[in-house]
Amino acid sequence: MNACNLTRRGVLGCAATASVGVLAFSVSARAVGLSPASSKVPEKIIIGRLPFNTEVTLYGDELGALKEEGLNIEYSQAVGGPAIIQAMVAGSIPVADIGVAPALMAAARKLPLVSPALGAIGTPSHPGDRIMVRADSPIRTVQDLKGKRLALHQRGSIEDFELIAMKKVYGVGSEDIDIALVPVPHQPQVLAEGQVDAIFPVPPFDLVAERKFGARTLINGTDINPYMGYGTFTLRTDFVDAYPKAAQKLMEAWIKTCRWIDDNPGKANSVAGAAIGVEPDLRKELRLCWFARNGLPVMPNVWQFYYMLLAAKLIEPGIDPKALIDQSVVEPTKRISLAALDAVGAQSDEEVAKMLKAPYPLLPKPAEKYFADWEPHMLQL
Repeated sequence: MNACNLTRRGVLGCAATASVGVLAFSVSARAVGLSPASSKVPEKIIIGRLPFNTEVTLYGDELGALKEEGLNIEYSQAVGGPAIIQAMVAGSIPVADIGVAPALMAAARKLPLVSPALGAIGTPSHPGDRIMVRADSPIRTVQDLKGKRLALHQRGSIEDFELIAMKKVYGVGSEDIDIALVPVPHQPQVLAEGQVDAIFPVPPFDLVAERKFGARTLINGTDINPYMGYGTFTLRTDFVDAYPKAAQKLMEAWIKTCRWIDDNPGKANSVAGAAIGVEPDLRKELRLCWFARNGLPVMPNVWQFYYMLLAAKLIEPGIDPKALIDQSVVEPTKRISLAALDAVGAQSDEEVAKMLKAPYPLLPKPAEKYFADWEPHMLQL
């Protein structure tokens, strides 16, 4: 990839230093190792994350970018985004690698969190999740799912929101399907036993369903929404205010790790497979998403999640969406992520360029109407 000097001054016309604090409260010493006043870079930072190979931080130790930035990291793993959000609000962790949807929901609840990043992206050439059925199932099309029982691991998950977009694209959505909540590790087994008609698993459990139980793919998530940015890096606002240097270093490591995953897919699958318990002989077959090489949020993607949450009635219709997204995503990106990108150097990213121009089923306007200031420059790299 060709490096390019994309400075905040070049993108924005001036340095972006706007404060993004909302409802700030002190970061707990247990979460960062020191009191906020004692150091610009904490002795230790606890990062919350999930056991999925879409998590950027799952690969961080292999590359060593966090240590290279002089950061001492400890991880706290949870089964879902809501549990991590709860831990962040409680003060036990200041930073987390979570989904875009939980991050937006937290911002809508006026929680003191900001999310200035993008990690894993499902694309047509790098599909992530998929709906699967048994090999002998009579279900052959999306329309055949009407009235059938589909396993999801959690309401409010990415897969749940994709069903909203599926209704728009295929005319079949969650209201037409019997949803069964089944933990992801159990989905291949319950499908094989006929307890459900279809499953919507995330890697690696889709591979388990395929290889061990003979399940077949009905539709990829990218057949519903061609480009779906799954994850973001969420930070407590008081952590950012107390440790701006550490926040920038975390983002620099995030960007470097995203690039390493893209450039080393075989090694990345070995690392992720070992971390989430995939058998060695299956690790090379894991579906691996594309990771945003510059780490910046893709705003049409963020806005699509807003409309998904609105359709799911998980965000109140009276909320000002532009203010919500500016405060929780746009301004902290200007403050933290563009500075981090200045430090590591921007690179061209063909997948993100395609994503910026892609159709989004739930957006009422063309994608470019939702661009932030930096995004036209991303298309020029």
